[in-house]
Amino acid sequence: MTRTHIGVAALLSLVVGWFVFDAVSSLVGLPALYAQLGVDPANVPWAALWAGVIVPVVFYAAAIIVARRQSLTRFTLVLIVALAATATVRLSLIALATGSITLF
Repeated sequence: MTRTHIGVAALLSLVVGWFVFDAVSSLVGLPALYAQLGVDPANVPWAALWAGVIVPVVFYAAAIIVARRQSLTRFTLVLIVALAATATVRLSLIALATGSITLF
């Protein structure tokens, strides 16, 4: 990998950092929201919350490993696709976690 590859990876890792920050916020905040709503603590979707923290890092690391020997353009595109896949999975996990709230 060249310096430009590392620079692009570092720049796009800021987006991964945002995804991880958002996931950790949900990991901390959603159980508190459930408690305020009076929902049974056993209904907290822990697997979805932890997956939200782990998925961005795994997808991004896998993209770097897969594309490390590609040209800069292809390397950047693979990282952007990994970020798009992360966003898709993240939205699905948010829907799964917040859709499990039952007030009855």
